[in-house]
Amino acid sequence: MMARKIKLRPVSQAFWFVALTMGAGMAQAQTVSAGQVSASALSDYYTHLGKSSIKLTKKKIFKSSQTQAVVGRQDIEALGPSTSAAGALSAAPGVQIRGYGGNSDTARYQIQLRGAKVGWSSTNGDADRNGLTVLFDGIPMNNTISHNGQWDSNEIPITQLFSGINVIYGPGNPESRWFDSVGGTINYVPVQPTKKPHYQIGVAYGTQQTENVHFILDSGVYDGWSAVLAGGYAGDTSYMKGTSVGHYSWPAQSHAVYGKLTKSFSNGSLSFGVYNDNNVEYAYRPNFIPMVATPGLTVTGNPGSPIFSQGTTGFYSSGVPSIWMKELQVRDTIFYSKMTVDLSSDMSFHNNIWYRWGHRVHYRVNNYGTNAAGTPYYVPNTTNVEYYDPTTNQYGDNLWFEYHLPYNDLKYGGSFIYERYFSPYDGYSNSIAGDTQSNPASIQRFTLYTAYTTGFLQDRIEPLPGLSITPGVEGVSYHTDFVNNLPIGGNNAVGAADASKGFVRAEPSIGIRYEPVPWGSVYGSMAVSYQNPTDNAFGANQSTTPNISTLKPTQARDYELGFKLYSDDVPVLHHAVLNVNYFNDTLTNEAISIYFANVTTTSLAAANARLQGLQVDTEIEPSFHWRLFANANYDQNRYLQYAAGGVLYHNEPIAYNPNFTLNAGIAYRTFIGSSLVTFGFLDQYTGSQHYFSNVTSNVAHRTLPGFNVANLSIKAELPVPPAWSSAVKVLEASFNVTNLFDTAYNDNGYITSGGYFGTNSAGVNTAGLALVQPGAPRQFIAGITAKF
Repeated sequence: MMARKIKLRPVSQAFWFVALTMGAGMAQAQTVSAGQVSASALSDYYTHLGKSSIKLTKKKIFKSSQTQAVVGRQDIEALGPSTSAAGALSAAPGVQIRGYGGNSDTARYQIQLRGAKVGWSSTNGDADRNGLTVLFDGIPMNNTISHNGQWDSNEIPITQLFSGINVIYGPGNPESRWFDSVGGTINYVPVQPTKKPHYQIGVAYGTQQTENVHFILDSGVYDGWSAVLAGGYAGDTSYMKGTSVGHYSWPAQSHAVYGKLTKSFSNGSLSFGVYNDNNVEYAYRPNFIPMVATPGLTVTGNPGSPIFSQGTTGFYSSGVPSIWMKELQVRDTIFYSKMTVDLSSDMSFHNNIWYRWGHRVHYRVNNYGTNAAGTPYYVPNTTNVEYYDPTTNQYGDNLWFEYHLPYNDLKYGGSFIYERYFSPYDGYSNSIAGDTQSNPASIQRFTLYTAYTTGFLQDRIEPLPGLSITPGVEGVSYHTDFVNNLPIGGNNAVGAADASKGFVRAEPSIGIRYEPVPWGSVYGSMAVSYQNPTDNAFGANQSTTPNISTLKPTQARDYELGFKLYSDDVPVLHHAVLNVNYFNDTLTNEAISIYFANVTTTSLAAANARLQGLQVDTEIEPSFHWRLFANANYDQNRYLQYAAGGVLYHNEPIAYNPNFTLNAGIAYRTFIGSSLVTFGFLDQYTGSQHYFSNVTSNVAHRTLPGFNVANLSIKAELPVPPAWSSAVKVLEASFNVTNLFDTAYNDNGYITSGGYFGTNSAGVNTAGLALVQPGAPRQFIAGITAKF
């Protein structure tokens, strides 16, 4: 009998779409278009709310000495109204995502940015699993210490709420650096209050019962006050539909609500924001599939049941929920406030303060047993359960001053973050006498307290026209207390004693940019940053006490070198952008956690790694009608040293690092009657990548083949005549097809050590099998949004 089940409300919304007929003939340039109506509202964002609330532009990127990118609304919309936070980011250079949800806003994905990663991937083998800081409106969403579930992509399920996504590659300058920024920083910038009232509501429906509803309500300015309230709901089922034994929908649903209130005064502004999300996946993560058939490894575990593999039960087949299921809930609430005050004509003060509550429920049932040879895997009425529900309470403050001098732009300040992370776990099986939910055989109760403190000084010097030098230094302090809340021994699966450790380090950096001509610049930067080891290194999930006396923070030493071209008036090409850069990021003193079978069985590997490669990003707009864009990333990422299981390896490739990624697309927009219609095509290629092997606790020589996924989008912005409606100004209709050519590919997998389906059960040894998760087949989604 399943216990502590999360209650999921049934999906009850039904969506009706308006049939839209567009008139023929090309409108004249002076026609008032839907695009112009939309742009007038979006162009009124306040610019004094702080850089973290403003989407980057191509010109700002050109003027920077850092490697940066921006994902705008056009890029997000090209992937459809139900794309995930991770899927939207996949349009940026050097980004690869992998997960089990296809084009779904409710599922979880891992994001890789030039080899550094964040998010849940279901597999081991990451050089730095939490090497990216994720921000919401400039406020950190990452847990500061957890290795498992530090940030999940479905914490941002409704991408319509965002004006864009800012990306900084590498640690970046001290002003924008955070505790997990060794590989980069990703800022999801939500819609901001506008000067004029603006309202919209939209619905979408598509393949796999995909549902999406969103709204944005913007008050405009009243006596210096302005506010925005936005939110949405998303629901879907999985494209993995079971086997001939049974078909299952694996439903999931998410919602998010965001609000921001801003007061503008003569010398600054004050804002208050709140964000809440709740995501429930009911048995949603279908289990991994054996790539090839193995006699005795069946769908249910019983003799006579179909052999379970992609070749025998179907490429998108999955197991039976009563045999294997995982239910997951992810929730967040963030309260924050931002203040900017001009203290004088050349000095300003900024302060961001926040509280974040995070909660996760993990409930898994695995009834594949380890019975004697000759008996079935699955014994009816047997339940093997693991249940844990960690909670994060985080308090933070980030303040800094800006001082503008004739040839300098000086910034100095610091931040403080305090976090309490509590992680309880119960593991039990009613096949063992006395092992029950109320008396589980395996228990964990541990708490980690972390304090993160920084102070920085950064200057931007312009000694000559076109030349800027940005030196900086940041002092960082990490302090961690691990508390084992249960007596060691007995049912307590954690054998580690209480521990305490602190680190203090200096992080120097420098960036140089030279602009010899108005349309071209060269730049280079160097930055050193440090990251606190994650919870397992201090004792979490460990059966014995780790030797923390030798524990060190992970160091990242990053070098960037490149050139940028930007012009709004290039012959033939007109608007054109080209960014090219070489990067080299060396990570040392890594403590890498490796999980086996469940969260209570872990080991640690020590490693030094180098992430290096070449990145290219280009975009041209030769006319109003055409936009062409492409970005590519070539990586050569390897472990310099890797020690696991008493074996020391050298120059090993890093698992799940594609050697090449490419995004290329074209968009064409034109007027049909008075309607602005945009056709878009986006092609995304992911190169081959190595599996990780749980047998050797190291990267495998086998690889996941590269794959190519094409996407088609059509959007029409239709002005609504006043005679039809005095309220609705514009109707925006969209139709998206992802994986246009229905490519069959696997985007995740690993080599099992046998724990997933059981080793030597029913005479079958599953160790060494490749278990995979297929990417999504072709998916369709249509939507309509009314703008008031």
